[in-house]
Amino acid sequence: MQIIGLILLVFVVSYGFAERTDTTISAFDSHAAVMVFGGSLAAVLVSSSALTSLRTVACLRELIPGVGALGPATAALEADRVELVELWRDGKRAQAVELAERSRFPAIGRMLSLVLDRAPEEARSAAFTELQHAALSRWQPAISNWEMLAKLSPSFGMVGTITGMVQLFRTLGEDTNMGAAISLALLATLYGVAFGSGVAGPIGHYLRNLLDEHLGALERCERSVGELIARTAATGRST
Repeated sequence: MQIIGLILLVFVVSYGFAERTDTTISAFDSHAAVMVFGGSLAAVLVSSSALTSLRTVACLRELIPGVGALGPATAALEADRVELVELWRDGKRAQAVELAERSRFPAIGRMLSLVLDRAPEEARSAAFTELQHAALSRWQPAISNWEMLAKLSPSFGMVGTITGMVQLFRTLGEDTNMGAAISLALLATLYGVAFGSGVAGPIGHYLRNLLDEHLGALERCERSVGELIARTAATGRST
């Protein structure tokens, strides 16, 4: 993917210096759009593996209600945790085992096994640290790409501005492309700032919050295990 990204980056810069046949000045400039969005895509490809690049794009589904995976998964995990804790506290051990077996979340099965084994704190911490690392390895690289785009998109806008200024200086003695060159210089900066601050930045922040909520749910699972073990031990002593 790095080679493809470098090739795309070279194309983006070359396209910025290409001769412009359309001299119409409007709010949309294809050269400016290619410079910003093509350059941003090139940055993602250069810095990521093929799988991470696909996941970066796939993260966009998290913005669509009812389609996302991370947010609903966190809510479902929290619901299973609460149900498991309530069943165990009510003495419904068989139902708790059935819940852990049918749950699609490894954390729920891990909770039950740790409680049954009365695992010490070190074992509980190691188990849920492993689960947190698995979630981070799945989501962190893609989220970091969106955060990177928020920072780099204005820079690619400046690249478009520079190429537009070069074209402007090249056509100072002509009347045909001067306005188009100025348009490229200004619109590239506009697109870069708008995409970085108005699109990539908020998306990265939203995805980061979703990941933090999921990690928080795993932490609550770990605390619940400790509470259930302590409750089971206290019940055993009282009997």
